[in-house]
Amino acid sequence: MSYPRVNAPMPQAGAALVVAMLVFALVAALMVGLQRDFTLILQRGTHQVFSEQTWAYLIGAEGLARLALQADSRADARAEQPSDHLGELWAQPPNPYPLEGGGWMQGGIEDLQGRFNLNLLIDAAAGNARESDSGPGTSEAGSASDEIESAPTNVTAETRWSPPQKILIRLLQTLGDASLPLEEAMALTDAITDFIDADGQRRERGAEESEYRYADFPYLPANRALTSVSELRAVQGMTAVVYQALAPLVTVWPESGATVNILTCPLPVLRALNADDQLVPMAPLEAERIDALRREAVFASVEDFFADPALQGQPLRDLEPLLDVRSDWFVLDAAVELAERERHLFTVLRRSPEQVFAVFRSEGEL
Repeated sequence: MSYPRVNAPMPQAGAALVVAMLVFALVAALMVGLQRDFTLILQRGTHQVFSEQTWAYLIGAEGLARLALQADSRADARAEQPSDHLGELWAQPPNPYPLEGGGWMQGGIEDLQGRFNLNLLIDAAAGNARESDSGPGTSEAGSASDEIESAPTNVTAETRWSPPQKILIRLLQTLGDASLPLEEAMALTDAITDFIDADGQRRERGAEESEYRYADFPYLPANRALTSVSELRAVQGMTAVVYQALAPLVTVWPESGATVNILTCPLPVLRALNADDQLVPMAPLEAERIDALRREAVFASVEDFFADPALQGQPLRDLEPLLDVRSDWFVLDAAVELAERERHLFTVLRRSPEQVFAVFRSEGEL
């Protein structure tokens, strides 16, 4: 018995459709990948172009700053009493300068020697060693310390603190809402000095290696000259509020041989320049009066500053070597905005009689 043969249809049409769909999906995936890669490459290229362009503008602003400081140096060379003050061209407030194609650029120069130099505390370490070196038999140092706590303006403060430390103690009391009481200002000054100096002797309210090594997050103190103001964040007892208020008033440039320019220092620093026997800052009204006088060019020298009624007749022997009316160290704060992208540059500039050159550049903190 035989059966008729039936030819079953092959599923060729269905297979072709599946292959076509797979090819379409593969091409679509490749197109999406290519588009993504193209977009990323375009964005990177655009960002690089704008980054190089903004950097060129910032370096141009740096060149203008050098020219302004060189011109001022030539003017000082012709002056009978050369000085650097807030009325000079380089010290004027910055104004935005429009750029072709949109955007703006601005730059301002600030006198770094108008700020208090933290590295002055290194020289203070040797003087402060007198307190720790005075043994049990020397009661004068202990009584002097007690007198300072009970009478902060007493002349015995000279036996406990060096001149730079006194300035810092006063400065910490002039920070507006972040101002510290005298006791806390002295404690923080001790801690900053211990953080910078190379010895391992802990000051009365300071902190040395043992306190940092056994902290919740152990680290070691710098024990050297600071290279950035931001290192203050690591000092034991420093808070974010105090740091934000203090940072614009202090500097680490130059590393040695620093002085404070009485004609350019901000008002809080001016208040900190009080008599040798004072651990409290100058009264606000007195400092504002002196600030107005210096802006009117009444003071031409440190001697003129000391002749003011607020300081006349006061002990100023220790303060005098730390003051000046000339400056060689400046900082440029330049900013550029292009295509809604903003970029900042801080440049430390050192001026010599022959030229002005960049010592340090940073797009973050100094």
